[in-house]
Order: sequence, then structure tokens, then C-alpha cells
Amino acid sequence: MSWTPQTLESSIRREEIHPLYLFHGDETFLIDEALAELEALALGDGLRDFNFNVFYGDEADGARIRDAAETLPMMAAQRVIVVKEAQDLSDADWNSLWPLLDEPIDSCVLVFVATKIDKRKKHFKRALETGVVVEFKRLFENQVPDWIARIADKHGVKMSRDALALLHQMVGSNLTDINMEMWKLASFLGDRKQVGVDDVLKAVSRVRIESVFDLTDAIGGNDRARALTCLANLLDNGQNEVGALALVSRHVRILKLVNEGLREGLSGQRLSARAGVPPFFLKRYVEQSRHWSAPKIDRTFRALLDTDRALKSSPVASHIWLENFVVQTCSA
Repeated sequence: MSWTPQTLESSIRREEIHPLYLFHGDETFLIDEALAELEALALGDGLRDFNFNVFYGDEADGARIRDAAETLPMMAAQRVIVVKEAQDLSDADWNSLWPLLDEPIDSCVLVFVATKIDKRKKHFKRALETGVVVEFKRLFENQVPDWIARIADKHGVKMSRDALALLHQMVGSNLTDINMEMWKLASFLGDRKQVGVDDVLKAVSRVRIESVFDLTDAIGGNDRARALTCLANLLDNGQNEVGALALVSRHVRILKLVNEGLREGLSGQRLSARAGVPPFFLKRYVEQSRHWSAPKIDRTFRALLDTDRALKSSPVASHIWLENFVVQTCSA
């Protein structure tokens, strides 16, 4: 069965558990959340140490995983076995695991987690027939604010609309990064529960803020040398390559919306709402939009798509693809 994350969430709320799952996709935060909910539902509060195992595809062989899955649970109805980085399992490993795919075991909840999968492989096709396959795609930009609000609620805080927009602007769309910054915000607030703009400015990593804004401003201003330097600084401070590309993609998308709004005669709050950015950031986007004609924006989106594909599939070092993107974009 092929499910969406929303279908999976509804199933867990109904306390339904299946013996076989395959989770795959780019949004690791949502995968981790789903794993935690499944584990809690299957095991409850007790005997986790006896009935829960995690394996990694590049370390464990299929026979060991199968032995663990076939071991009867201790004083519980089910065991939970999670196989992370399942894309690193060899064909021989999958052959050892085939009986678990062919006839899943009711006393075990077996979850394979992969960043990417080969849908041509027989084990994937069999998992579709006998288990639940869920793809966790990277969120669309307009989905991120709702998730920021949900993560804030999880941490016991509430965000003003401007504070939420500012955090989105500073951190980007990676939910794992957003969750980490929200944890910092909750710690910073102490007993307070309401997050304002000043709280975000004070709590979010200053190095991260400056690096992100420097990179997007340099690209927005068509400054190639500065953009390459800022990219290196951002990566040195822990930003992964796919996340960096997502931040740039969001910046270009906002420039496109600003251009369209200006052509329609919008300004001030109306233009800010159209672009989805806090009003105090609007001026910099309006200034940068002068460097971005519609053809250049179209070329940049194509370059972003090509770079994203290369980051996920090419053996060439990831930072080289990003540097190549900067060189192309800032010379266009």
C-alpha cells in the first residue's frame, strides 16, 4: 500500500499497526516523528530495552535483522525493528530479508527507512504489496509555516505571525533545523510562552543568521565573489548542501513574487503579504529585484533544479555543484 504521511498519521491515531513499513524521502524530521509515534503505540512505556532494535544498512547484514525480527517479544505483543539507511542494504541482504517482506510477522513491527529507493527492485514492489510504503517529500514552501506553528506547539510556545515569518526567513524550510531553533527559543523564553520578533532575533544562532542572509543577499545582488565566500562560511558552520540550496531557492522564489507584485502595483503591507516576508525585510527584496528579470529567474529555477538533482545523484563533491550554481547564477 502506498500512503501519504497524512494517511499514516490518521492510522496511528486510530491505533492501527501494520507489521511492515517502508519510509523513504528527504524530510527526515517527519520520518523521525512517525517512527517515534509508531514506537510509542507498539511498545507503550514498558520493556522498550527488550523489544526495540535499530540497525543501519551499511553495518548490519540481512541475516542479523531477520533473526531479530523473528525473535519473540518479551512480555509484550510486538517487537519493533527499525532499519535505517536501508538503501545501503545489498541485494544479498534483501534476499535474506525476503521472507519478512513476503509474509510479514504479526509479532514484529518492521520499519525500513531510506533516503532514496530503487522502485524497480523486487523488494520495493513486494513491500508495496504486503506492507505500508510512505514517501516523506520535502515540503512545499507554503506548507512550512503551519509546520513551524506545530513544532512551536510541541515545544509549548506560541509565535506571533511576524515572529513565525522571521524564523522561516532566518532558518529556511528544513524542519530539523527549525525544531532545533525552536528548542533554543523555548529555553530562551523560560516561563514565557509567547514568541515575538525580538526573541527570534536574540535566540537564533547569530552566526547562522549572518551566514544565511549574507549568502542570499550576495546572490540576490549578483555578487559572485561574495556569494562564494558566504557559501563556504555557511557550509563551515554546519549547513548541509541540500539545505543551503533550499534557502537560496526560497530567496529566488520571494524575488519572483516581489517582481510580480511590483508589476501589479502593490507596495507596503500588500506587497509584503504577497511575497510572504515580514515588512522589515521587504526593502532589501525590492532593491534586489532590480537585478532579477523574469528570464533570469526562469534560468535560475532551472539551475536550482539541475543542482538539486546533482546533489542527490552525482558522485562529485556536493560543494562543487553549489559553487557551480553560484558561478552560473551570478554571471547571468
